[in-house]
Amino acid sequence: MNTLYIVSTPIGNLQDITLRAAAVLQSVPFIVTESTSKTANLLNYVRSTLPPTPGVNDTPGVKGAYTPGVGGPNQKIISFSEDEEDQKLPQIINLLELNDAALVSEAGTPLISDPGFKLVREAIKRGINVISIPGAAAPIAALTVSGLPTDKFFFVGYMPKKDGKRIELLTNLLKVKTEIGSTLIIFESPHRLVDSLKSFEQVFGDVNIVIARELTKIHEEVRREKVSECIKYFEEHQPKGEFVILI
Repeated sequence: MNTLYIVSTPIGNLQDITLRAAAVLQSVPFIVTESTSKTANLLNYVRSTLPPTPGVNDTPGVKGAYTPGVGGPNQKIISFSEDEEDQKLPQIINLLELNDAALVSEAGTPLISDPGFKLVREAIKRGINVISIPGAAAPIAALTVSGLPTDKFFFVGYMPKKDGKRIELLTNLLKVKTEIGSTLIIFESPHRLVDSLKSFEQVFGDVNIVIARELTKIHEEVRREKVSECIKYFEEHQPKGEFVILI
């Protein structure tokens, strides 16, 4: 039975790659990725920094052995972005019925607000083995440094682009937060950050929030303040990077 490895990769600092992830990425003949350029950079880092894996049978969840020409010069990297997911799904499944492959996202854990769900679902239907190679995930990294309760959390993903839909979702989330008492974790892009913050203030009031930006990177920043203070700051300073918001 062939295997699809769901490989988590660093969200910024390449030193966060795990030994197991590096072994898998060096051993599979195919890597399916959201970003071919970032995956190529990661592979170059792995090959230049970590020694080649002579055998990975002693690594749980990894079969076979690394040989040059398999996870080396002849290894193929296949683009699999959100726009390509439906179109390329049959091709990738056909490939998996003949070979092992690894799925990676642009950064972090695949499928978390990234393409891959349909591929995993179809692989399971076809009897293809699916194995998770865990590692970095921005929601968890942000939660652990937030100072907010961690016993229960609700991951929302990205906010709707339209104001009305965003307010409707946040209103429903307020009910969830009130009834369950969980910390909300939300992704947002820089050009929609201020609009989303204003929606948060409208629904939740001027509550304390945490914003984590560029985690594990050179310009990593974690802000802990009132929503109104955060709005004022980012109206005066152009938001840059990807944001994780916690309430």
